[in-house]
Amino acid sequence: MNRSKKFSLTVAIFAGLLAAAWIRCGYADMAPMGMPINTTIVISKPAPDQIYGNKQIVTMGVGTKEYKFVLEDAYVDVASDRVRWPDIWQQVRIYRPNFVMQGPNTDEIENLKPGETLTIKGMYAPLDRTFEIMFVQAGKGAFEPKHTY
Repeated sequence: MNRSKKFSLTVAIFAGLLAAAWIRCGYADMAPMGMPINTTIVISKPAPDQIYGNKQIVTMGVGTKEYKFVLEDAYVDVASDRVRWPDIWQQVRIYRPNFVMQGPNTDEIENLKPGETLTIKGMYAPLDRTFEIMFVQAGKGAFEPKHTY
């Protein structure tokens, strides 16, 4: 067998092993590595008289600090059969913090007061769990009940 055929065979075997490992890790449905995913996360900080209880908790790193919030809602903005919120959560749930937040509105996460809710829209990068904040809105955004009709 000549050198070019050996090289091609080696590359094909390595690619097959890499694909098998990728599927085994549970990331087969995730977008290709590094591709940002439009995502919305709705978080709240419990009031002093409330406890986290059995609510789902999400941790967010801002700079060197880590913040803990109740996860009210989360979803991928673009309807897709390939990537959904449960896929993202499955990837980040084992890490602390779950997300590394960055962008111009990170101070709103740091200054969230007890009892308040915040809707965060941004781009999630699966490669390093970075969440680039694009837009922040007080409250639950589109899901907040209407106060006036």
